Amino acid sequence: METLTKDNRVFLPEVVRLVREGHRVKIVAKGYSMRPFVEDGRDMLVFDAPGAFAVGDVVLAEYAEGSYVCHRIVRMEGEVVTLRGDGNVRGVEIVRRTDVLAKVVQIERKGKLYDLASSRCWRWYSTVWCSLLPIRRYLLAVYRHLWLKVERWSLRR
Repeated sequence: METLTKDNRVFLPEVVRLVREGHRVKIVAKGYSMRPFVEDGRDMLVFDAPGAFAVGDVVLAEYAEGSYVCHRIVRMEGEVVTLRGDGNVRGVEIVRRTDVLAKVVQIERKGKLYDLASSRCWRWYSTVWCSLLPIRRYLLAVYRHLWLKVERWSLRR
């Protein structure tokens, strides 16, 4: 299969356009800010229209003109939505409700599709993970260390 790579400033507006036209759009995850739940290059994210969204949902939002982020909603107060990547310990993005352009409704990992609306396991993991913010830095360090060991082992096989 051929892989096409495009700059996010070109690619993500096209994803938003397709979602607005009523399509579900599946893309390969890029970046490490959503670790440990979404892994760069391994997982696929399926986007749909945001419709109703709530704390705990993973959304695609435009946080500055032409700059997009796919992070979890950690707080909502009126029209203000606060986002944070699962792999981030400090940084957040503050956007308006109207800046939320798409919602991740499914994640495909190693050929298995997880529906985020109906998967109790994913909801439980994300709820627990968000509550662990004070010690997240240490948990992420252990995760990265173990991930590198697994990657090195896989390459040797």
